[in-house]
Amino acid sequence: MLNLFKSQSAESETENNSAHAGVDTEVKRTTLSLSLTVRDKKALKLLAAERGTTIAAIIHEWITEHTAKREK
Repeated sequence: MLNLFKSQSAESETENNSAHAGVDTEVKRTTLSLSLTVRDKKALKLLAAERGTTIAAIIHEWITEHTAKREK
């Protein structure tokens, strides 16, 4: 039984690592509480799934793009 859990744990870790593609895991992270409409949350989840990434990565990308425009 223990081996089954180790196998599932390894699979979960692999999925977790691939889900954070595009997000720098070396940078200190924090939690943000955000209130969205149900429709917006679903849209973000679908977009993240289509891209094979996370909502956090999409938000990070948006922030990077918009702060780069501001700095120019």
